[in-house]
Amino acid sequence: MKFEKEITVEIVGSLQSLEELLVKNNFAIKEIYDLNDIYLINKNKKVTNNVLELLKDCVLIRHVIEKDKETKILTYKYKEYNDKKEIIKNGKVDCLIESISDAQELFKYLNFEEIIRIYNHSIVYSNGEVELVIQLVNDKHIYLEMEATEDKDFNEMKQIIKKYNIPIKGDNYFVKKAEIEILENLDKIKILSD
Repeated sequence: MKFEKEITVEIVGSLQSLEELLVKNNFAIKEIYDLNDIYLINKNKKVTNNVLELLKDCVLIRHVIEKDKETKILTYKYKEYNDKKEIIKNGKVDCLIESISDAQELFKYLNFEEIIRIYNHSIVYSNGEVELVIQLVNDKHIYLEMEATEDKDFNEMKQIIKKYNIPIKGDNYFVKKAEIEILENLDKIKILSD
């Protein structure tokens, strides 16, 4: 499993105002891509009210769409949290696949069902020193993600967000996009309503 450190914040304001702020601070677009994720969980999973625990048992079918290529991946994400719901350990395992529909069919026979889909339009900005990823999720939330390099820890990443006066919602540097999507769609998620 590949472990990584990252922070994710939810942005207050428009995508345009965030991009203008980054350009003003000498950031330029480095890359643009889309992630289309289908979250699956085993129908026999004992459902609790703890969405973060539920997500630990999810498998993602991920379709990555870049300018010149597409990649299809099975992904398992592992996260550990402290008592403040901050991510203290974050890892994932990826496995390339050939077909999204074949993967869906396989997991159907393994007794998994879809709980949510996340469409993530990502724009990577860099100023040569810092790389930030703007994520427009399901056309309604704007997030900003930063992965740690070997020389940066969580506090240093938080200071970068503050240094550029990036307008974030609250003081949460460990926003969980999938948790938000599940909570916003509880009435549509069959496994949670049985």
